[in-house]
Amino acid sequence: MKARDLLRLVWSNLRRMKVRVAMTAIGVVIGTAAVIVLVSLAAGLQRTATEGVGSIGDLTQITVISRTFIRTMGGPANQAGEEAVLDDRTLGELRDLPGVVAVTPREPLMGGGTLRLNRLLGGAQFVGIDPTQVEGLDFALASGMGRLGRWQVLAGTRVAEGFYDPQARRPVEKPPDLQGQGLQLVLSKTGEDGLPVERVVRLRVTGVLEESGRSDDYTLYLALNDVLELNGWFTGRRPNPGRDGYQQVLVKVATSEQVLAVEQEIRARGFYAYSSRSALQEMNILFLVIQGVFGGIGAIALIVAAFGIANTMTMAIYERTREIGLMKAVGATNRDVMSVFLAEAGGIGLLGGLGGVLVGVGLGALIDLIAGTYLAAQAVQSGASAAEVSISLIHTPLWLPIFAVAFAALVGVASGLYPAMRAAALSPVTALKYE
Repeated sequence: MKARDLLRLVWSNLRRMKVRVAMTAIGVVIGTAAVIVLVSLAAGLQRTATEGVGSIGDLTQITVISRTFIRTMGGPANQAGEEAVLDDRTLGELRDLPGVVAVTPREPLMGGGTLRLNRLLGGAQFVGIDPTQVEGLDFALASGMGRLGRWQVLAGTRVAEGFYDPQARRPVEKPPDLQGQGLQLVLSKTGEDGLPVERVVRLRVTGVLEESGRSDDYTLYLALNDVLELNGWFTGRRPNPGRDGYQQVLVKVATSEQVLAVEQEIRARGFYAYSSRSALQEMNILFLVIQGVFGGIGAIALIVAAFGIANTMTMAIYERTREIGLMKAVGATNRDVMSVFLAEAGGIGLLGGLGGVLVGVGLGALIDLIAGTYLAAQAVQSGASAAEVSISLIHTPLWLPIFAVAFAALVGVASGLYPAMRAAALSPVTALKYE
Protein backbone atom coordinates (compact mmCIF):
# COMPACT_ATOMS: atom_id res chain seq x y z
CA MET A 1 0.00 0.00 0.00
CA LYS A 2 1.36 3.36 -1.02
CA ALA A 3 1.83 6.06 1.59
CA ARG A 4 -0.66 8.35 -0.15
CA ASP A 5 -3.34 5.67 -0.20
CA LEU A 6 -2.62 4.83 3.44
CA LEU A 7 -2.97 8.46 4.54
CA ARG A 8 -6.19 8.89 2.54
CA LEU A 9 -7.69 5.72 4.09
CA VAL A 10 -6.61 6.68 7.62
CA TRP A 11 -8.04 10.18 7.27
CA SER A 12 -11.32 8.77 5.98
CA ASN A 13 -11.57 6.31 8.89
CA LEU A 14 -10.78 8.97 11.51
CA ARG A 15 -13.42 11.31 10.05
CA ARG A 16 -15.95 8.49 10.10
CA MET A 17 -15.58 8.12 13.88
CA LYS A 18 -14.69 11.74 14.62
CA VAL A 19 -16.69 11.99 17.87
CA ARG A 20 -14.91 9.00 19.38
CA VAL A 21 -11.56 10.24 18.04
CA ALA A 22 -12.15 13.68 19.56
CA MET A 23 -13.04 12.25 22.96
CA THR A 24 -10.00 9.95 22.89
CA ALA A 25 -7.70 12.77 21.76
CA ILE A 26 -8.82 14.94 24.71
CA GLY A 27 -6.87 12.65 27.02
CA VAL A 28 -3.76 13.18 24.90
CA VAL A 29 -4.42 16.94 24.87
CA ILE A 30 -4.54 17.01 28.67
CA GLY A 31 -1.36 14.96 29.03
CA THR A 32 0.57 16.99 26.44
CA ALA A 33 -0.60 20.29 27.94
CA ALA A 34 0.53 19.09 31.38
CA VAL A 35 3.98 18.26 30.02
CA ILE A 36 4.26 21.66 28.31
CA VAL A 37 3.17 23.66 31.36
CA LEU A 38 5.20 21.76 33.97
CA VAL A 39 8.43 21.60 31.96
CA SER A 40 8.03 25.26 30.92
CA LEU A 41 7.63 26.19 34.58
CA ALA A 42 10.84 24.36 35.48
CA ALA A 43 12.65 25.96 32.51
CA GLY A 44 11.37 29.40 33.54
CA LEU A 45 12.61 28.93 37.09
CA GLN A 46 15.96 27.76 35.72
CA ARG A 47 16.29 30.81 33.49
CA THR A 48 15.45 33.16 36.36
CA ALA A 49 17.96 31.44 38.64
CA THR A 50 20.77 31.40 36.06
CA GLU A 51 20.22 35.07 35.28
CA GLY A 52 20.58 35.72 38.99
CA VAL A 53 23.90 33.86 39.02
CA GLY A 54 25.18 36.26 36.36
CA SER A 55 24.53 39.16 38.71
CA ILE A 56 26.41 37.44 41.55
CA GLY A 57 29.72 37.13 39.78
CA ASP A 58 31.68 36.99 36.54
CA LEU A 59 31.49 33.53 34.96
CA THR A 60 35.19 33.71 34.05
CA GLN A 61 36.45 34.40 37.57
CA ILE A 62 37.50 31.93 40.25
CA THR A 63 37.92 32.88 43.90
CA VAL A 64 40.68 30.95 45.65
CA ILE A 65 40.91 30.84 49.45
CA SER A 66 43.58 29.21 51.57
CA ARG A 67 42.34 26.44 53.83
CA THR A 68 44.21 28.06 56.71
CA PHE A 69 41.95 31.08 56.43
CA ILE A 70 38.88 28.85 56.25
CA ARG A 71 39.99 27.09 59.43
CA THR A 72 40.47 30.40 61.24
CA MET A 73 36.90 31.30 60.24
CA GLY A 74 35.55 28.12 61.83
CA GLY A 75 35.87 25.78 58.87
CA PRO A 76 37.00 22.13 59.03
CA ALA A 77 40.58 21.35 59.93
CA ASN A 78 43.03 20.44 57.19
CA GLN A 79 43.83 16.84 56.48
CA ALA A 80 47.26 15.54 57.42
CA GLY A 81 49.95 16.75 55.08
CA GLU A 82 51.84 19.86 54.08
CA GLU A 83 49.87 23.10 54.25
CA ALA A 84 49.21 24.70 50.84
CA VAL A 85 50.12 28.40 50.95
CA LEU A 86 48.87 31.14 48.62
CA ASP A 87 52.24 32.86 48.38
CA ASP A 88 53.87 34.60 45.42
CA ARG A 89 55.37 31.33 44.16
CA THR A 90 51.94 29.71 44.11
CA LEU A 91 50.46 32.71 42.31
CA GLY A 92 53.13 32.32 39.63
CA GLU A 93 52.20 28.66 39.22
CA LEU A 94 48.51 29.56 38.88
CA ARG A 95 49.35 32.09 36.16
CA ASP A 96 50.98 29.29 34.17
CA LEU A 97 47.82 27.16 34.11
CA PRO A 98 46.22 26.80 30.64
CA GLY A 99 43.51 29.39 30.07
CA VAL A 100 44.47 31.67 32.97
CA VAL A 101 44.94 35.31 31.92
CA ALA A 102 45.33 37.03 35.30
CA VAL A 103 45.93 36.15 38.95
CA THR A 104 45.83 38.75 41.69
CA PRO A 105 45.43 38.82 45.46
CA ARG A 106 42.38 40.61 46.84
CA GLU A 107 43.66 42.25 49.99
CA PRO A 108 41.02 44.20 51.97
CA LEU A 109 41.86 47.34 53.93
CA MET A 110 41.77 46.24 57.56
CA GLY A 111 40.55 49.35 59.35
CA GLY A 112 38.33 50.84 56.69
CA GLY A 113 38.29 54.56 56.16
CA THR A 114 36.31 57.62 55.17
CA LEU A 115 36.50 59.32 51.78
CA ARG A 116 36.52 63.10 51.56
CA LEU A 117 35.79 65.10 48.41
CA ASN A 118 35.80 68.82 49.10
CA ARG A 119 33.07 69.18 51.75
CA LEU A 120 31.48 65.81 50.98
CA LEU A 121 32.11 62.58 52.88
CA GLY A 122 31.63 59.02 51.65
CA GLY A 123 32.63 55.42 52.05
CA ALA A 124 33.46 52.34 50.02
CA GLN A 125 34.91 48.87 50.19
CA PHE A 126 38.69 49.20 49.79
CA VAL A 127 40.52 46.33 48.07
CA GLY A 128 44.12 46.01 46.98
CA ILE A 129 44.98 44.17 43.76
CA ASP A 130 48.15 43.58 41.74
CA PRO A 131 48.55 46.56 39.34
CA THR A 132 50.33 44.38 36.78
CA GLN A 133 47.22 42.20 36.45
CA VAL A 134 44.66 44.95 35.88
CA GLU A 135 44.80 44.60 32.10
CA GLY A 136 44.15 40.85 32.30
CA LEU A 137 41.23 41.37 34.69
CA ASP A 138 39.52 43.21 31.83
CA PHE A 139 37.61 45.75 33.89
CA ALA A 140 34.77 47.38 31.93
CA LEU A 141 35.36 51.13 32.22
CA ALA A 142 32.74 53.84 32.03
CA SER A 143 35.47 56.49 31.88
CA GLY A 144 39.19 56.91 32.35
CA MET A 145 41.93 54.29 32.07
CA GLY A 146 42.35 50.91 33.71
CA ARG A 147 45.66 51.40 35.48
CA LEU A 148 46.84 51.60 39.06
CA GLY A 149 49.91 53.51 40.16
CA ARG A 150 51.08 54.79 43.50
CA TRP A 151 47.96 56.02 45.38
CA GLN A 152 45.81 55.73 42.28
CA VAL A 153 42.39 54.05 42.39
CA LEU A 154 39.69 52.53 40.21
CA ALA A 155 36.24 53.43 41.51
CA GLY A 156 33.05 51.38 41.25
CA THR A 157 30.19 53.20 39.57
CA ARG A 158 28.09 53.44 42.77
CA VAL A 159 30.85 54.73 45.03
CA ALA A 160 29.85 58.27 44.10
CA GLU A 161 26.30 57.65 45.35
CA GLY A 162 27.63 57.14 48.88
CA PHE A 163 28.82 60.72 49.28
CA TYR A 164 26.82 63.03 51.49
CA ASP A 165 27.01 66.53 52.88
CA PRO A 166 27.74 66.22 56.64
CA GLN A 167 26.22 69.65 57.26
CA ALA A 168 22.95 68.84 55.52
CA ARG A 169 23.11 65.22 56.80
CA ARG A 170 21.62 63.77 53.67
CA PRO A 171 22.92 62.34 50.38
CA VAL A 172 23.69 64.82 47.65
CA GLU A 173 21.02 65.23 44.99
CA LYS A 174 23.50 64.65 42.16
CA PRO A 175 26.39 62.25 42.85
CA PRO A 176 29.78 63.77 41.94
CA ASP A 177 31.71 62.64 38.89
CA LEU A 178 34.73 60.89 40.40
CA GLN A 179 36.72 60.58 37.18
CA GLY A 180 40.05 62.37 37.65
CA GLN A 181 39.08 63.62 41.09
CA GLY A 182 41.49 63.87 43.99
CA LEU A 183 40.10 62.09 47.04
CA GLN A 184 41.29 62.06 50.60
CA LEU A 185 41.22 58.75 52.45
CA VAL A 186 40.97 59.47 56.17
CA LEU A 187 42.14 56.63 58.42
CA SER A 188 42.03 56.50 62.19
CA LYS A 189 43.23 54.15 64.91
CA THR A 190 44.00 54.16 68.60
CA GLY A 191 47.66 54.76 69.40
CA GLU A 192 49.76 53.02 72.02
CA ASP A 193 49.00 55.85 74.42
CA GLY A 194 45.27 55.29 74.00
CA LEU A 195 44.77 58.49 72.01
CA PRO A 196 43.27 58.57 68.51
CA VAL A 197 45.72 58.76 65.62
CA GLU A 198 44.68 59.94 62.17
CA ARG A 199 46.27 59.53 58.77
CA VAL A 200 45.18 61.20 55.55
CA VAL A 201 46.11 59.70 52.19
CA ARG A 202 45.57 61.54 48.90
CA LEU A 203 44.16 59.36 46.14
CA ARG A 204 43.65 60.03 42.42
CA VAL A 205 40.80 58.35 40.50
CA THR A 206 42.18 57.04 37.19
CA GLY A 207 39.03 55.28 36.06
CA VAL A 208 35.39 54.60 36.90
CA LEU A 209 34.02 51.09 36.30
CA GLU A 210 30.82 50.36 34.45
CA GLU A 211 27.89 49.10 36.49
CA SER A 212 28.00 45.33 36.97
CA GLY A 213 25.26 44.77 39.55
CA ARG A 214 27.83 43.16 41.84
CA SER A 215 30.02 44.22 44.75
CA ASP A 216 32.47 45.83 42.31
CA ASP A 217 30.05 48.75 42.03
CA TYR A 218 30.77 49.74 45.65
CA THR A 219 34.51 48.99 45.64
CA LEU A 220 37.54 51.24 45.43
CA TYR A 221 40.51 49.34 44.00
CA LEU A 222 44.02 50.37 45.09
CA ALA A 223 47.43 48.97 44.26
CA LEU A 224 48.30 45.96 46.42
CA ASN A 225 51.40 47.56 47.97
CA ASP A 226 49.39 50.63 48.98
CA VAL A 227 46.89 48.51 50.89
CA LEU A 228 49.66 46.48 52.50
CA GLU A 229 51.31 49.70 53.65
CA LEU A 230 48.05 50.98 55.15
CA ASN A 231 47.40 47.63 56.84
CA GLY A 232 50.90 47.83 58.29
CA TRP A 233 50.07 51.26 59.67
CA PHE A 234 46.94 49.85 61.30
CA THR A 235 48.72 46.86 62.87
CA GLY A 236 52.08 48.46 63.58
CA ARG A 237 54.03 45.98 61.45
CA ARG A 238 54.30 45.55 57.68
CA PRO A 239 52.65 42.27 56.59
CA ASN A 240 54.39 40.04 54.06
CA PRO A 241 51.63 37.90 52.50
CA GLY A 242 53.87 37.19 49.51
CA ARG A 243 55.82 34.93 51.85
CA ASP A 244 53.26 34.05 54.51
CA GLY A 245 50.33 33.61 52.12
CA TYR A 246 47.36 35.65 50.98
CA GLN A 247 43.89 35.02 52.33
CA GLN A 248 42.10 35.34 49.00
CA VAL A 249 43.19 35.32 45.36
CA LEU A 250 41.20 36.07 42.21
CA VAL A 251 41.90 34.00 39.09
CA LYS A 252 40.66 35.29 35.73
CA VAL A 253 40.17 32.69 32.97
CA ALA A 254 39.94 33.44 29.26
CA THR A 255 36.55 31.77 28.69
CA SER A 256 33.81 30.38 30.92
CA GLU A 257 34.22 26.97 29.27
CA GLN A 258 37.74 26.68 30.75
CA VAL A 259 36.73 27.67 34.28
CA LEU A 260 35.72 24.24 35.55
CA ALA A 261 39.01 22.62 34.45
CA VAL A 262 41.07 25.40 36.05
CA GLU A 263 38.98 25.26 39.22
CA GLN A 264 39.47 21.51 39.48
CA GLU A 265 43.23 21.90 39.09
CA ILE A 266 43.34 24.55 41.83
CA ARG A 267 41.44 22.31 44.21
CA ALA A 268 43.83 19.48 43.44
CA ARG A 269 46.65 21.74 44.69
CA GLY A 270 45.05 21.91 48.13
CA PHE A 271 43.08 25.17 47.97
CA TYR A 272 39.40 25.93 48.25
CA ALA A 273 38.07 27.40 44.99
CA TYR A 274 34.63 28.40 43.84
CA SER A 275 33.17 30.25 40.88
CA SER A 276 29.84 31.37 39.51
CA ARG A 277 30.41 28.97 36.62
CA SER A 278 30.52 25.91 38.90
CA ALA A 279 27.49 27.21 40.81
CA LEU A 280 25.71 27.61 37.47
CA GLN A 281 26.55 24.04 36.48
CA GLU A 282 25.24 22.61 39.75
CA MET A 283 22.11 24.70 39.39
CA ASN A 284 21.54 23.48 35.83
CA ILE A 285 21.89 19.85 36.95
CA LEU A 286 19.35 20.45 39.70
CA PHE A 287 16.86 22.04 37.32
CA LEU A 288 17.34 19.26 34.76
CA VAL A 289 16.26 16.83 37.48
CA ILE A 290 13.28 19.07 38.28
CA GLN A 291 12.33 19.21 34.60
CA GLY A 292 12.54 15.42 34.41
CA VAL A 293 10.30 15.04 37.47
CA PHE A 294 7.77 17.58 36.19
CA GLY A 295 7.83 16.03 32.73
CA GLY A 296 7.30 12.58 34.27
CA ILE A 297 4.24 13.84 36.14
CA GLY A 298 2.79 15.14 32.89
CA ALA A 299 3.72 11.93 31.07
CA ILE A 300 1.53 9.96 33.50
CA ALA A 301 -1.50 11.67 31.98
CA LEU A 302 -0.26 10.65 28.52
CA ILE A 303 0.09 7.06 29.66
CA VAL A 304 -3.49 7.13 30.92
CA ALA A 305 -4.54 8.54 27.55
CA ALA A 306 -2.68 5.68 25.86
CA PHE A 307 -5.15 3.20 27.37
CA GLY A 308 -7.97 5.27 25.89
CA ILE A 309 -6.40 5.05 22.43
CA ALA A 310 -5.89 1.30 22.83
CA ASN A 311 -9.53 0.88 23.87
CA THR A 312 -10.77 2.96 20.93
CA MET A 313 -8.75 0.97 18.42
CA THR A 314 -9.80 -2.35 19.99
CA MET A 315 -13.45 -1.37 19.69
CA ALA A 316 -12.79 -0.38 16.09
CA ILE A 317 -11.69 -3.94 15.35
CA TYR A 318 -15.06 -5.33 16.39
CA GLU A 319 -16.93 -2.68 14.42
CA ARG A 320 -14.81 -3.13 11.29
CA THR A 321 -14.22 -6.88 11.32
CA ARG A 322 -16.01 -7.41 7.97
CA GLU A 323 -14.08 -4.45 6.53
CA ILE A 324 -10.82 -6.07 7.60
CA GLY A 325 -11.89 -9.37 6.02
CA LEU A 326 -12.77 -7.56 2.78
CA MET A 327 -9.38 -5.82 2.73
CA LYS A 328 -7.62 -9.14 3.06
CA ALA A 329 -9.88 -10.76 0.45
CA VAL A 330 -8.89 -8.17 -2.17
CA GLY A 331 -5.18 -8.64 -1.49
CA ALA A 332 -4.26 -6.60 1.61
CA THR A 333 -1.45 -8.19 3.59
CA ASN A 334 -1.17 -8.44 7.36
CA ARG A 335 1.41 -5.64 7.17
CA ASP A 336 -1.08 -3.40 5.35
CA VAL A 337 -3.75 -4.01 7.99
CA MET A 338 -1.27 -3.31 10.78
CA SER A 339 -0.14 -0.12 9.03
CA VAL A 340 -3.72 1.17 8.86
CA PHE A 341 -4.42 0.65 12.56
CA LEU A 342 -1.02 1.92 13.69
CA ALA A 343 -1.40 5.00 11.52
CA GLU A 344 -4.86 5.67 12.93
CA ALA A 345 -3.60 5.33 16.50
CA GLY A 346 -0.61 7.52 15.72
CA GLY A 347 -2.92 10.07 14.07
CA ILE A 348 -5.02 10.30 17.23
CA GLY A 349 -1.84 10.84 19.26
CA LEU A 350 -0.58 13.44 16.77
CA LEU A 351 -3.83 15.41 16.79
CA GLY A 352 -3.94 15.27 20.58
CA GLY A 353 -0.30 16.38 20.75
CA LEU A 354 -0.87 19.38 18.50
CA GLY A 355 -3.94 20.38 20.50
CA GLY A 356 -2.05 19.84 23.75
CA VAL A 357 0.79 22.12 22.63
CA LEU A 358 -1.67 24.91 21.80
CA VAL A 359 -3.49 24.48 25.11
CA GLY A 360 -0.25 24.17 27.07
CA VAL A 361 1.34 27.28 25.55
CA GLY A 362 -1.83 29.29 26.08
CA LEU A 363 -2.27 28.04 29.63
CA GLY A 364 1.40 28.76 30.35
CA ALA A 365 1.02 32.32 29.09
CA LEU A 366 -2.05 32.80 31.29
CA ILE A 367 -0.26 31.42 34.36
CA ASP A 368 2.76 33.60 33.62
CA LEU A 369 0.55 36.69 33.32
CA ILE A 370 -1.35 36.05 36.55
CA ALA A 371 1.67 34.95 38.62
CA GLY A 372 3.91 37.66 37.18
CA THR A 373 1.37 40.36 37.94
CA TYR A 374 0.90 39.11 41.49
CA LEU A 375 4.63 38.78 42.21
CA ALA A 376 5.35 42.18 40.66
CA ALA A 377 2.69 43.75 42.87
CA GLN A 378 4.26 42.12 45.91
CA ALA A 379 7.69 43.38 44.89
CA VAL A 380 6.38 46.92 44.42
CA GLN A 381 4.81 46.79 47.89
CA SER A 382 8.24 45.77 49.22
CA GLY A 383 9.75 48.97 47.87
CA ALA A 384 10.90 48.08 44.35
CA SER A 385 9.94 50.41 41.50
CA ALA A 386 7.57 49.13 38.84
CA ALA A 387 10.15 49.80 36.10
CA GLU A 388 12.70 47.49 37.74
CA VAL A 389 10.29 44.59 38.26
CA SER A 390 10.04 42.08 35.43
CA ILE A 391 9.09 38.59 36.58
CA SER A 392 8.53 35.66 34.21
CA LEU A 393 7.91 32.16 35.56
CA ILE A 394 7.20 30.35 32.29
CA HIS A 395 9.74 29.73 29.55
CA THR A 396 8.95 27.29 26.73
CA PRO A 397 12.13 26.16 24.94
CA LEU A 398 11.81 25.61 21.20
CA TRP A 399 12.53 21.89 21.51
CA LEU A 400 9.70 21.27 24.00
CA PRO A 401 6.65 21.58 21.64
CA ILE A 402 8.44 19.47 19.03
CA PHE A 403 9.30 16.82 21.60
CA ALA A 404 5.78 16.87 23.06
CA VAL A 405 4.10 16.35 19.68
CA ALA A 406 6.53 13.58 18.71
CA PHE A 407 6.11 11.87 22.09
CA ALA A 408 2.30 12.06 21.87
CA ALA A 409 2.40 10.52 18.38
CA LEU A 410 4.76 7.80 19.63
CA VAL A 411 2.43 7.06 22.54
CA GLY A 412 -0.43 6.76 20.04
CA VAL A 413 1.51 4.32 17.86
CA ALA A 414 2.54 2.25 20.90
CA SER A 415 -1.08 2.18 22.08
CA GLY A 416 -2.27 0.91 18.73
CA LEU A 417 0.29 -1.89 18.53
CA TYR A 418 -1.82 -4.54 20.26
CA PRO A 419 -5.08 -3.73 18.39
CA ALA A 420 -3.15 -3.67 15.09
CA MET A 421 -1.70 -7.12 15.77
CA ARG A 422 -5.16 -8.45 16.60
CA ALA A 423 -6.57 -6.99 13.41
CA ALA A 424 -3.75 -8.45 11.32
CA ALA A 425 -4.26 -11.88 12.89
CA LEU A 426 -7.92 -12.10 11.82
CA SER A 427 -8.76 -14.80 9.29
CA PRO A 428 -10.38 -13.25 6.20
CA VAL A 429 -13.00 -16.03 5.97
CA THR A 430 -13.96 -15.64 9.65
CA ALA A 431 -13.96 -11.88 9.35
CA LEU A 432 -16.32 -11.90 6.34
CA LYS A 433 -18.77 -14.12 8.23
CA TYR A 434 -18.69 -11.83 11.30
CA GLU A 435 -22.05 -10.15 12.03
